[in-house]
Amino acid sequence: MTSIDLIPDPTAPDDPELDRWTTVATEVAGILRKDAVGRDHANAEPVAEIALIREHGLLGLTIPQAFGGEGAPWRAAVQVARIIARADTSIAHILAYHYGWLRIVASFGTDAARDELRQTATRRWLWASPGTSRLGLPKLVPVDGGHVVTGESGFATGGPVCDRLFTRALHSDTGDLHIVALDPRAPEIEFTGTWDVLGQRLTASRAVTLNDVPVNSYLAAFGPLDQPPAPIWSLAVLNFQLLFSVLHLGTAEGALLEAADYTRQHTRPWYHSLVEHGNHEPFILQTYGEYLARVQAVSALTERADAALTRLYSLGDQVTGDQRAQVAEIIAAARINAIDVGLAVTAGIFDLTGARSTATAHGLDRFWRNQRTLSLHDPVAYKQHELGGYFVNGTHPAPSGYR
Repeated sequence: MTSIDLIPDPTAPDDPELDRWTTVATEVAGILRKDAVGRDHANAEPVAEIALIREHGLLGLTIPQAFGGEGAPWRAAVQVARIIARADTSIAHILAYHYGWLRIVASFGTDAARDELRQTATRRWLWASPGTSRLGLPKLVPVDGGHVVTGESGFATGGPVCDRLFTRALHSDTGDLHIVALDPRAPEIEFTGTWDVLGQRLTASRAVTLNDVPVNSYLAAFGPLDQPPAPIWSLAVLNFQLLFSVLHLGTAEGALLEAADYTRQHTRPWYHSLVEHGNHEPFILQTYGEYLARVQAVSALTERADAALTRLYSLGDQVTGDQRAQVAEIIAAARINAIDVGLAVTAGIFDLTGARSTATAHGLDRFWRNQRTLSLHDPVAYKQHELGGYFVNGTHPAPSGYR
């Protein structure tokens, strides 16, 4: 039986490969949980944490075996990120993005992309990217012997600790969109800012400036930026929208697990209570039940969205705009609910643990701070508007860096 829900499904079919990787993820999460509070307070770049991920073989998880990777399905990556988010949402965020970038690289099908996958598997590289920047895209400029990339690129989650930067750039002569890989250790790359924020403090999401950085690999080339992409090439952003739901889900589950431990060990019954132990308080148990039911519902919707996106990828060039829109809105629904439930649970656990649980040493606030920061990546109101427009008017979301 393979089910990682807090209330596992005993009817779930066995999946030995998934079991293998969820076991590894659970071990990593256990290690991260031990000092999660101290690391959050220290707000240092997660060098040791990425080394831990690397040592446990998780960076090559989804790379096909033909290229030296583990060849695990996308579902395994999703569940690995979810389990690690229960202990440390920041590290799960970096790893989830890594899986997202690799899924896109694998979809290009070019010789350069295949070579990057081989090297990633062999050298256990971590990938990061500036992603969608409101500053605009950097330029790809021809120079003697190749090209360089130059320009401001927003911030890159995991950038300062990665091994490869996945970067979009516009050719300075043609205006065509190119996808290239850069070496983040190149002296022409600057990571600036301190990333001293409310939550997700260990994602090392610092700003990136590219000062005529030599291109290491040309992964793919497309037409002008204003040319609508084929549906298959517009699936990339849906990976990340789904992964945000997974991170919200895992963080909410982690908060419940941590709170339940505290309730069992430390929570006292109220002065007027008729029970002897805090973990028998009726209102506390009722609220745990409410939160657990809501989290289980998010899990079911997120897994449905994951299955739908995986099917779209299996269709390849046969994907239609209608199919893409349908799956985009399933993912939007999952994310709307994941944000709502995640914020409610991580704020509400203090009602279940009591006043003493607010001590800084316990660090229970980190779950809410991470949820709050993640929830602001793009406004949930726009997700709700998009979903409503699709349901009422049949309006397809125009593919962008956020939908």
